Amino acid sequence: MKPKTGISLCDKSFENYLNWLKSADVDYKILDYRENNFEDIKDCSSLILTGGVDIFPEFYNDWEDGKNRDDYRPQRDGFEFRLFDYALNNNLPMLGICRGLQLINCKLNGTLINDIMTVRKVNHDKIDGKEITHTVNVNKDTMLYEIIQEDSGEINSSHHQAIDRPGEGLKVTARSDDGIIEAIEWLEKDNRAFMLGVQWHPERMKNQSSPFSRNILERIKKETEKI
Repeated sequence: MKPKTGISLCDKSFENYLNWLKSADVDYKILDYRENNFEDIKDCSSLILTGGVDIFPEFYNDWEDGKNRDDYRPQRDGFEFRLFDYALNNNLPMLGICRGLQLINCKLNGTLINDIMTVRKVNHDKIDGKEITHTVNVNKDTMLYEIIQEDSGEINSSHHQAIDRPGEGLKVTARSDDGIIEAIEWLEKDNRAFMLGVQWHPERMKNQSSPFSRNILERIKKETEKI
């Protein structure tokens, strides 16, 4: 049986992820928080945590941010925290994209910048409904650099939150020119499965042949097929 990548359902633009996987002939199983089909992760050989709605702030801070609780999906948060725990405990390769990176960080006791524009006075979100692009700088002594083989490049950007304090055991591997954290991986990789988190959206970059998209996809495929 061909190895499957488990991919968490997001509420918008989910088809982009599926098309991205299909472009490299990656088989997948959708892990749907609405159906609570957690048991399906046991049929998967890797996990992708997707982007989407903000993580409920009480999961990473002890204060409220004033938003309506209906703006969040705590059911999704809890479901994906369980997926992360399962993947971690069973040595499944993991890729976190945008919210997925933030969820990994929160689960490992890290915190988030609640709103980048408010706190850091810089914009990483869409302008007039359109994604912006900016430069990302990759640290050379990292797995991310090994994958991409470039120390800088242009990425898309569509987020208003970002990692503040990195979670336990994590290493920051890339930042934007204004200092926002753009990627994480394990600090110590011995006896650990592959794990990469990126703040950009490789699945919907205009240039799908960019190493910041294609190389990441090829790597998660390779890691999936190792199992």
